[in-house]
Amino acid sequence: MEQDRPITFFSFPGTAEEAVNFYIETFPNSHLNQFTYYGHDAPDLIGKVLNADFTILGQPFYALDFTEDQIPPSSWQSSRYVEFSDIKEFDQVFNALAEKGEVLMGPEAVMQFDKATWVTDHYGITWQLVHRKSAQ
Repeated sequence: MEQDRPITFFSFPGTAEEAVNFYIETFPNSHLNQFTYYGHDAPDLIGKVLNADFTILGQPFYALDFTEDQIPPSSWQSSRYVEFSDIKEFDQVFNALAEKGEVLMGPEAVMQFDKATWVTDHYGITWQLVHRKSAQ
């Protein structure tokens, strides 16, 4: 792992493995590096994800599980920004995230983007997806 740079770390209420698998299936150029699971030293979380090491669009991410009562509240105060060059990839990712999620805005044209949206997925993670207008 490279040091001296920020890496997004997601927290989930026992759904980390499901969420990570969803993200690596949804986004292009994404894959799982490794799951590490809780053992008997964490009786409330045995078999849940202690650490997930994965990539989304070639960028590193981590995730872990908490118990339902330990999970911090989710907020769209912080979101993941993804700019797409391929409109079909934008549509595919948006549709997957929105299917069981909540669309907060768009998709709509905004300034230099022909499509822009904010969507919180089924797992509580908020994404800003944009597709830039092509230069004519």
